Amino acid sequence: MTPTPISSAVVTGGILPPSPHTTLTALDVLRLALRKRRLLLVVPIIVAAIVVGVGLLADRQWVSQATFVAQSPGGGISRLAGLAAQFGVNVPNAQAGQSPDFYADVLRGDGMMRQLLTSRYTAASGNPVDLAVHLVPGVADTARRAELALRQLRTMVSASVGIKTGLVRLAVRLDDPELARQVAARALEELNRLNVLAQQAQASQERVFTDARLSMARGELRVAEDRLEDFLRSNRVFSGAPQLVLQEDRLRREVSLRQQVVSGLAQGLEQARLEESRNLPVITVVEAPVRPALPDSRRLVLKALFAAIVSTTLLLALVVAGEWRRRLAVLNPALSAEMESLAAEAAGDLRRPWRMMSKTRSDDTSRAA
Repeated sequence: MTPTPISSAVVTGGILPPSPHTTLTALDVLRLALRKRRLLLVVPIIVAAIVVGVGLLADRQWVSQATFVAQSPGGGISRLAGLAAQFGVNVPNAQAGQSPDFYADVLRGDGMMRQLLTSRYTAASGNPVDLAVHLVPGVADTARRAELALRQLRTMVSASVGIKTGLVRLAVRLDDPELARQVAARALEELNRLNVLAQQAQASQERVFTDARLSMARGELRVAEDRLEDFLRSNRVFSGAPQLVLQEDRLRREVSLRQQVVSGLAQGLEQARLEESRNLPVITVVEAPVRPALPDSRRLVLKALFAAIVSTTLLLALVVAGEWRRRLAVLNPALSAEMESLAAEAAGDLRRPWRMMSKTRSDDTSRAA
């Protein structure tokens, strides 16, 4: 099939003469970009200027950072868990869940966010500051304000873990440098408090278990001692009887084993009592949060460059689509008309989706009939 000839009016009208096919080559795209160079330069510059202007009008953000490392928990509870395992009881280890990633997740959790929102802070002037009111000042409803403040605070508090060092870095970004420092310090205090309470609760459970098992072990020791006592009363001289000698040796070994169990449980009980009253910090602060002296960078250059690249790409795509549409209309008017009709129907369906649903149901009904 021979291609439709291009009229000279199209060429003389200042429009690029189309190829005998609708496919655009790289050279065609370059020619289009050169022809539309003013549009492809002016619009991205305007978009970049708008992005820079909005960034300059926005409030400056201040970031207060802190770094800490988790301390290794005491070995008393771990030894007690191992002792409990000897009796077939599975007691959770105190070290479980205390990895750096665990602390980072706790800092990013909603529980920590709510604790930070309910805490009280002091401004640089000495006046008390309600963090929820500071983040959402124009909302009177307390519940709604708390929920909106929680959503904002999630984006302002971040925690990351060093892959090689295992250090946990906390960063709080707010529009007030002193408030950012206080929120970061409060987050560390709350994290330490929660961990101390968790360890004390764990130690309390260990103490209850050990105390009950110690009472049972003492009873078993008393039974073993009574058996040995009864044997010695019944057999005062048994050195010449091998069976009696062997029985006496078994009874003494049983008493010795029970004594060792009682001794170990008694030591574990004392250790659990110490751990239950332990209130030492479980994290070591490497870098304490300080008031930032300089605001955080807005990164306006990168944002403007990204906006310019995106807008240029979109404009070039629109220009290429327009050229392809023009070529299709010249080379295949019937197909172009069909495409225009389908595009109009699709736009109408997007504006009125209920019409599309009713049309689908009617089509299904007609097929079934």
